[in-house]
This record gives sequence, structure tokens and C-alpha cells, in this order.
Amino acid sequence: MRLLLRIGLVLIALGEGIPTLWAAVSPLSFQLGFPTPELAWLTEFPPYNEHMTRDFGLIGLQFAVILGYAAVSMRHALVRAVLAASLVFNVPHLIYHQHHGATGNAVPLQVISQAAPIALAVLLLVVNELANRPAPAADRQEQVSRESS
Repeated sequence: MRLLLRIGLVLIALGEGIPTLWAAVSPLSFQLGFPTPELAWLTEFPPYNEHMTRDFGLIGLQFAVILGYAAVSMRHALVRAVLAASLVFNVPHLIYHQHHGATGNAVPLQVISQAAPIALAVLLLVVNELANRPAPAADRQEQVSRESS
């Protein structure tokens, strides 16, 4: 269960980190080419602002670093906090784009790309709680007996 949790955290970190690194390093390229040059979703939301795009990228990178640390440390409370933080961004982001999003063929891809991190974060919150629940009393007693032998 912990391996599944770790893999999921890494996937969310990559999903956040790759586009935000792009935005931080090359904001105009990000504006004109995200998620691909053919789709270029951000061109539908002018005007371009280098400062805001770069700041968005750096904020996202901060979050990706914390997600990565959570994947390495696997501390229960930290994992819970970063997954909750992921939902704080991704749920309103999905809602916004349902009212102001892409049109035509891009709609299914946009919905999937915004709903997937939400579904993954919720699943991982459940896995995190299951992986960190206290063992039943009988199991704890058996473990104490084995350790004292």
C-alpha cells in the first residue's frame, strides 16, 4: 500500500512539476504551447503576462518539491497535507474551466487532465489513511510478544 502511495505522490509531483518548470523557465513558450502547440489552451486567456506566468511556474515548483519530499518521507500528516493542498488548487481549477474552458475537440482532454489529479488525490488520501491506521489490539500484542522473545 505504501508503494502505491509513493508512486501516486510522484505522479502528482510530476504532473505539477513538469508544466510549472516550463512556465518558470520559458513563460512565453508555455503561454503559446501548453499543453501542446496545436492546442495552446492559454492563448484563449489573454493577455500574456510574463511576470504572472513565471510566478505561477515557481509556485507550482514549490508545491512539486513538497510533494516529492512527501513521497520520500512518507510521513502520514505531511502526505495528508500535500494531498489536501492539491485538492485546494485542483477542485476550483476544474470548476473554473467547466465555465470558461476549451471548446470543440479539446474539451474531453481538458476535463480528463483536470479531473485526474483530483481523483488521484482522493484515492491517495484513502490509501494514506488505510496504510497508517493503527493495528488491531490483537496484532499489537502479537508484535510485542515477538519483539520481547
